[in-house]
Amino acid sequence: MSFRIRELDNEEDWIFFDDLEFKSFLTTVKNPDNCTEQELLQKYKEFDEADPLDPRGFNHKIFIAISDNGIQAGLIWLCNREPFWRFKQQHVWIYNLHVIPYFRKMGLARQLMFKAEKWCLNQGLDRLALHVLDDNTAARHLYESLDYKLVATHNESCFYEKILG
Repeated sequence: MSFRIRELDNEEDWIFFDDLEFKSFLTTVKNPDNCTEQELLQKYKEFDEADPLDPRGFNHKIFIAISDNGIQAGLIWLCNREPFWRFKQQHVWIYNLHVIPYFRKMGLARQLMFKAEKWCLNQGLDRLALHVLDDNTAARHLYESLDYKLVATHNESCFYEKILG
């Protein structure tokens, strides 16, 4: 199966984005099956309010992957952001990489990461950084296979960085 990766550009894409953001959030909730849908929505609202982000902002870019039969298969959300915490230089932060389960193990996450690297270089930046939970071994293996280096850990979090070039 092949995929086309394009910029998010319409309301249908934003609905897809919002849906995947919530699904990504659910992967961070301990024992989500023990929560009602209302409780999960409340936790998501609290999470979003604790660190409000504007994905429609000028320094954000979202790419959507479309399968060869026209189905939205995944996305990557990037932000050209200022240095923070241990990241001392300007970089592109990967806020979310999410591939729909049906489309996993087809190389799509890797394609989206390559798109992120290209976008980063087009912004005149040579650094990408991201956060992943320690127990997300599939994602950690992907990042490490793409030469991302573990630069810090904090509680259950792992922070990776890649210098391009």
